Amino acid sequence: MASPLSLDREFTVAMHSRTIDDCNDIEALRAIAKTLLEAWQLQAMFSEDYGAQLLRVHAP
Repeated sequence: MASPLSLDREFTVAMHSRTIDDCNDIEALRAIAKTLLEAWQLQAMFSEDYGAQLLRVHAP
C-alpha cells in the first residue's frame, strides 16, 4: 500500500526519524515527545474545528 503522505512529507518524516534514532539524550527525547503530543492535539483540535465549519455545526 502506498503512503498517504506526499513525497515531501515522507522525506521530512524520514529526516526527523533519523535524528530521533541518533539521539541518546533522554531529556531531549522527552522534550521531542511532549512537543509531538502537543502538536498532535493541536492538529486534532484544528481538524475538529474545520470539520465543524464545513458541516456548519458547533465543535465540542
